[in-house]
Amino acid sequence: MNVLRQVISRRSIHLAPRLPLETTYKENGIKGLMSAQQFQTAWCDYQSYLTRNLTLRTVDSEYETRTPMAIALSTAKDPQKADIFHYASQAHNNHFFFQQLKESSPFNENEIKPSLLRSLQSTFQSMENFKNELLLAADVMSGNGWVYLIEDENKILKIVSCNNDGTPYLYTRNQSVDLNATFEYSDFKKLQRQREDLKNGVKDYSLPLLCINVWEYAYLVDYGVNGKAEYLEKLWDSIDWNVINKRVFSNIEM
Repeated sequence: MNVLRQVISRRSIHLAPRLPLETTYKENGIKGLMSAQQFQTAWCDYQSYLTRNLTLRTVDSEYETRTPMAIALSTAKDPQKADIFHYASQAHNNHFFFQQLKESSPFNENEIKPSLLRSLQSTFQSMENFKNELLLAADVMSGNGWVYLIEDENKILKIVSCNNDGTPYLYTRNQSVDLNATFEYSDFKKLQRQREDLKNGVKDYSLPLLCINVWEYAYLVDYGVNGKAEYLEKLWDSIDWNVINKRVFSNIEM
């Protein structure tokens, strides 16, 4: 009995973290963005599915007690651990996305920390241009994936598209080139540069700040198969810039 108790105490089950307003969202949805049913599907059901499968694939392994982010970073370069990477990366991405949501309200740039606002306006010329570029990147994604606003090691802001289960933390696994779509010469050159960077030991210091969920489960219940553009427009007004502000100056570990 004592041995069994010791074994159980060492095991760690990956569970879906609770969002601050999860109870409210379960009952009422996220006003202006998601119904209660859509929230149940996209957060409660899907996040539980991801963490349950992550637990099954990491039990009795070195990844058992690590966070999804740490697991994703540790397994990203190992093809034999692609299934572990998938569930870890998806669990982190989905949590990162839902953390930044709030009930819909008209966009107010005064909610953005001045230094971040200046960077956005300098990089994209205006907040309207930034919005258009961000949502366009999500709209033209032909399949499932994530679109991130990141800050690189030079404090330069960039929009990065991560197809499928791609992660924004590693250029070698952000999957910004969709290999299932038309493959252009510029895509080939981009992959070549990444290969050379990997060969030369170039590190990736990307800091993700904002995430757009472009997986169908995030909008299909409320918006239907043709409602992606409407979902993205409403999503813009549900971004909690207080969360984004904190990400600029904090270390992310989820």
